[in-house]
Amino acid sequence: MSPRQYLDEVRARIDGRLREIFDQVEGDTTAMAPDTLPVLTAARDLTMRGGKRLRPAMLFAAIDCVEPGAHPGASTDVGAALELFQTYLLIHDDWMDNDPVRRGAPAVHVSLARHYGDAHLGACSAILAGDLLSALVHELVGSADLPSARRRALVHTFGRMEREVILGQCLDVTHNDDIQRIHDLKTGSYTVRGPMLLGAAIAGASDEARLALERFAEPLGLAFQLRDDVLGAFGSEADTGKPVGGDFREGKSTLLVRHALEHLDAADRDELRGVLGRRDASEAEVLRAQALVERSGAREHAESVVSALRERCLAALDAPSLLPEGRRLMAGVAGMLTERSK
Repeated sequence: MSPRQYLDEVRARIDGRLREIFDQVEGDTTAMAPDTLPVLTAARDLTMRGGKRLRPAMLFAAIDCVEPGAHPGASTDVGAALELFQTYLLIHDDWMDNDPVRRGAPAVHVSLARHYGDAHLGACSAILAGDLLSALVHELVGSADLPSARRRALVHTFGRMEREVILGQCLDVTHNDDIQRIHDLKTGSYTVRGPMLLGAAIAGASDEARLALERFAEPLGLAFQLRDDVLGAFGSEADTGKPVGGDFREGKSTLLVRHALEHLDAADRDELRGVLGRRDASEAEVLRAQALVERSGAREHAESVVSALRERCLAALDAPSLLPEGRRLMAGVAGMLTERSK
């Protein structure tokens, strides 16, 4: 099975379970507070209208490295919980960043503002939509059908992952200069490392297997974020689900921008700074910012860093504590996640 076929199978499995979960929660909500259904509907729409289901894929691959096929019901529920967790984070992140679009459609705070006819109510309702999903996530994880020791390990691992993401977001919104730490906490924790360690908990991994998975996950999480930064700067709206050049308009201090500001001459630095963080920057100005970043060598530098990180994570798979089939799946997904942008 190719990596893309594997991801397609994961997506079908998780999307089926998500539909079941949302149908059940919709019934509960209708019985308890039917007037709140627009909040649930907005969260459901965002969850189901996109996403590659990468996090469940990493969860299942980790399980296959230790105990293939272990506890399929619990692993599917935790995989679905990871996607709900992702939606919760996206809803809050879009509101914090004042992003109007997500996955090619209005962000949740925007759609709810339109529904209620009030921006403040839209923002409040969006925060509550994320909170609602967070409560559902903890219900799914805490009730996973596992032996008690594995369930305790699962709940502990999930709690640590969630704390790491929140701390990473705190560093991000306060414009901390430690970009690598932000990437590791905000993205690496719940995109690669967290899902893999959750899989390890479900499968009852040994200390050696768990350490091998962490050694694989750490560089892959950073590589994934760098690949996302390249897409955010140079990708099309079809690639990102957001307007082209959004990272420049948001003023994100990515590795690309940091490298460009360090390597451009003074006039070009001033021109690039004149675009960064300007929500009203024109398309021509965004295109000029892209050209300046490209000229600085930042894109090629990012590609070289991604390549080195990919080699590190693949080398970590050479561990006798991990089973061959899971290692093959992880290598394939890692290659796909870090392949060069066109």
